[in-house]
Amino acid sequence: MSKNKIFVNKVNSKSNNQILANVESNIINIDNNIQEKLDKLFNTNGYVFNTNVKIITNNKTYDTRIANKVGDNIITLDNDVISILDIKDIIF
Repeated sequence: MSKNKIFVNKVNSKSNNQILANVESNIINIDNNIQEKLDKLFNTNGYVFNTNVKIITNNKTYDTRIANKVGDNIITLDNDVISILDIKDIIF
């Protein structure tokens, strides 16, 4: 016994909800990307403060070494406190 097919209309345009979901997923991917880079940096062999890093934030670019991570902040050997939420990219 065969079943009748159900009609499904094709959606050709994106709604505001779909566009907002894409923007939110990009923000989440950026945050996860930074967190993954930090995890990789802290889990490398040796000490984290021996690695030169370039931290790019919204306001400034830091060429430094990371001393530690405390809460949602990174402390550098130059005594700078950088919020992880402000970081755009970390190059090491």
